[in-house]
Amino acid sequence: MGKTKLKLAAIIGAVILSSSTAFASLEDAKDLKIISYNVYNGMKLDESEGKQKFIDWAKMQDADIIAWQEMNFFTREKLEKFAASYGHNYAVLLKEAPDDPASFPVAITSKYPIVNVNKVVDNLWHGALYADVGKYHFVITHMNPFWTSKRIDEINLIIDSIKYSSDPQGKWIIAGDLNSFSPADKSEYDNSKLLEDIKDKQKKRPILDNLVNGQLSYTVQQNLLDAGYIDALKLKNKQFISTAPTKVFYDQASTPLRYDYIYVSPKLKDDVVDVKVLKDEFTDTYSDHYPVQMIIHNK
Repeated sequence: MGKTKLKLAAIIGAVILSSSTAFASLEDAKDLKIISYNVYNGMKLDESEGKQKFIDWAKMQDADIIAWQEMNFFTREKLEKFAASYGHNYAVLLKEAPDDPASFPVAITSKYPIVNVNKVVDNLWHGALYADVGKYHFVITHMNPFWTSKRIDEINLIIDSIKYSSDPQGKWIIAGDLNSFSPADKSEYDNSKLLEDIKDKQKKRPILDNLVNGQLSYTVQQNLLDAGYIDALKLKNKQFISTAPTKVFYDQASTPLRYDYIYVSPKLKDDVVDVKVLKDEFTDTYSDHYPVQMIIHNK
């Protein structure tokens, strides 16, 4: 074989080796790091080109999968480019509405292939994105911020969609801004000014109806718990940990709140290794919500 052919063979071999080693295999991952993050109106507070500050933060986290909320002004092309910048070659956006500031789409990005995607917008305020990554079924959503009754309808729809799916007993992860209160946090809210804050807010904005008989409602979260889903943060942290507000403008209440959740199905309960709310210099100032991170054993 001539020198030219030998060089060509070496180059081809190197490319093949590089391609095979570069492909991230879910089966080879011991643990999976999953983050859910409401980024505030299309990452509005990051004014850099291409949202470089969010990219730098995501690179530091090195998560396997990120569930994003409020991805306003993104298109499929922009999301794919954004995700690739921090090592996620797979990305799915619920809906494209780059000129609609009230669209609030959710999205998922991953190191591993995202398959079996189902985009649901009917009967949901912002919608829900269903997608599988390997054997894990994700539901990414952002629930109605205005009316408790609508949020109850939305969570019942999501619960039923899993119940009547082809794998109801599988490994399900429900993540997002659920705009509702957990009964696990009731004692914290009972000793706060939250009820007064919401009443005051509703007087100023009559469109709001976030109380039931003048009291806080825990029905959305209770319905999830009654259906068998596990609040991952509470599984590993018995104390109250807020996810809002951060150190930037927040218009819901002056009281610390937990609106951002990751729920897992019973089949995943024993696989949860660690769950935390990520509070750092970046998350303090680039959204009105803090992200939630979960690490699970990949069995």
